[in-house]
Amino acid sequence: MANVVTRDVLAEKLAKRAEITMSAARDEVRWFFDTISSALEAGDEVRIHGFGSFKTAQRAARMGRNPRTGEAVSVPARRVVRFSASTTLSGALKSPRGRRGGRS
Repeated sequence: MANVVTRDVLAEKLAKRAEITMSAARDEVRWFFDTISSALEAGDEVRIHGFGSFKTAQRAARMGRNPRTGEAVSVPARRVVRFSASTTLSGALKSPRGRRGGRS
């Protein structure tokens, strides 16, 4: 089973690599994700070269079903986040050895 990479795991890696405290690394990771979230909330697209892009889309209202009862239920329209992987990331995932080269 694959490992789960959490904010704390990212902060640990950042702290080691940048030789900063864990507290400072957590602040930087939090800032990074807050910046992405704020941009998406404002309706902006976020592009990260070599990784992919995040953007929001409007999902239309629809009729759904309650899985427990089978009863028809109205699902309201809402805004959702979409992610598109870059060709670099897609290519790395297709190769049998994963990402080649680069830093870990």
